[in-house]
Amino acid sequence: MKIVYFEDLNEGDVFWGDEVTVDPEEMMDYNKKNDPWPIHVDEDKARCSPFGGIIASGGYTITLMYRSLLGVYNNADVRWEFLGGLDWNLKFVGPVRPRDLLRTKMAIKSVRPSSKGDRGVLNSITEVFNQHDDVVMNLEVVSLLSSRPE
Repeated sequence: MKIVYFEDLNEGDVFWGDEVTVDPEEMMDYNKKNDPWPIHVDEDKARCSPFGGIIASGGYTITLMYRSLLGVYNNADVRWEFLGGLDWNLKFVGPVRPRDLLRTKMAIKSVRPSSKGDRGVLNSITEVFNQHDDVVMNLEVVSLLSSRPE
């Protein structure tokens, strides 16, 4: 397994996640259990909303973003030495609908060593696109990664 440390990442690096499909049954199950607003679970009420139909919960959209990025940073072949997220700035830009095809792009905005010395601070911008190349979610994250052991 390849281990990716803070020093392996550079400003300007771009990573594309795998394409994921919004499964209507999985989405509805998530929506009903976790975020049962009418726009997420009631077809008639959702049809009358500004979205014109059922849309995914924000939590489910975040889940799909993580699923898309598993091939980049956490799988049997590669693992980033992620220590945790410090700050999120999240925007839901557009609706996510059943059967949409989503793909995630993560770009490294900046990197800097931490004052603690054994880790680094990573600023990234993550965008989730649908099959029409529309951004449906934008996320700026500040996170910590371990430095390479000496």
